[in-house]
Amino acid sequence: MTEEKLYERLMDHKSKYGVTQEVWQHYKWALELLRQQHQKKQCTTKKKKH
Repeated sequence: MTEEKLYERLMDHKSKYGVTQEVWQHYKWALELLRQQHQKKQCTTKKKKH
């Protein structure tokens, strides 16, 4: 999943149900997890090139 898709899902949920603090916290957690996974992929790709 991409950050854009995650944001789209948040906005879809917001339009239907609103955004509670819990939902917002889950969004931030998922966003951080996606960024960490992306960084790991970049690091492993760089190591393979060397």
